Amino acid sequence: MPSICVLTTVHDPFDSRVFHKEARSLARAGYSVTLIGQDAPDAVIDGVQMRPFPARPPARQAWRRWLRLPQMWIRARREHADAYLLHDPELTPIGLLLKLEGRRVVYDVHEHVPYQILDKTWIDARLRKPVAWLYDHYERAIVSRFDAIIAAFEQIADRFPRANPIIIRNVPELDCWQHADAGRCSPDGKVIAIYAGAVQPDRCALELAQAAALLDPALNVEVWIAGRFVSPDYEAQVRAAGADRIRLLGHVPHDRIPALLAQAHIGLMSLRPQLNSAVNWPIKLFEYMAAGLPMIMTQNAFWAGLAGDSAIQVDIEDPHDVARGLETLARDPALRAALGHRGYALAHDRYDWADQERTLVALFTRLIGPPGGQETH
Repeated sequence: MPSICVLTTVHDPFDSRVFHKEARSLARAGYSVTLIGQDAPDAVIDGVQMRPFPARPPARQAWRRWLRLPQMWIRARREHADAYLLHDPELTPIGLLLKLEGRRVVYDVHEHVPYQILDKTWIDARLRKPVAWLYDHYERAIVSRFDAIIAAFEQIADRFPRANPIIIRNVPELDCWQHADAGRCSPDGKVIAIYAGAVQPDRCALELAQAAALLDPALNVEVWIAGRFVSPDYEAQVRAAGADRIRLLGHVPHDRIPALLAQAHIGLMSLRPQLNSAVNWPIKLFEYMAAGLPMIMTQNAFWAGLAGDSAIQVDIEDPHDVARGLETLARDPALRAALGHRGYALAHDRYDWADQERTLVALFTRLIGPPGGQETH
């Protein structure tokens, strides 16, 4: 049986794209799949052999991440896999070493890293452009040696024109999602607006909490925030700003998110506008649509086109404008139901992981042979 080893040193081993979509899809198709990830359990889960790797150091010691690469290379080689699927930019040197040993290497590019560098405030402003330029040229050169590049959306694919990247979009597995009843209130009369994802300043969690505090208490709106906070200080700021108008749920495993969204009435797509995210395909957008939730969304014409009139756009960095959007939806159950229905119908028409799964399996069939068959290399 052909084997695939998935590597990540940055993402959670149960990341929705890394594990729940790609690794599980490949295992379900019939490949032998191993995933090496930080703090992963040493167990077989949904047909994927998980193998633990030490957690990455804190941001203030980011340089230590590079000291872990030799260990990851040793772990990867030990698997003797027919193909390796890399999910992080820092793993590209390991990919090159594996290629030199005659292994098949696929690089899944999730983000436009040069744009990410330009948005990093901790890098001196005078250095951002040179660093982004150097990284861009490094990444283009090294991945040209790999067997295939997967891009999450077109803006990334355009960076590698000579490599003929394959676009595999980060859209939901629709069969896993439950339908929310957006036009009704909770049994206790509340209208619940939910954000689910990483909780950090560029996701505007603080602005969401501040907006909740501005609302008329009679509207009975409660903002739920589900996810890990980037720091205790940021969590304290959000908690203080929202007071009794917010509910902090902490980390919620991916497989419990559908049931959580089904209890809500509004989805909060609160990513701050950045170069890296201007024309990306944010997974939260499609998950809210799959759950039938109307959205409060960052002003972004590209995202509005993807959402297909299922969202109210606001200035996500202005709590007063966010509060305006929340009030509009809280006061109008029929509007919530109509927007939620539009998003749900569009998701089921256009945004299903099953279509992407077929592309993913076809790629590895070309590289190492059909699932459960004999290797072709």
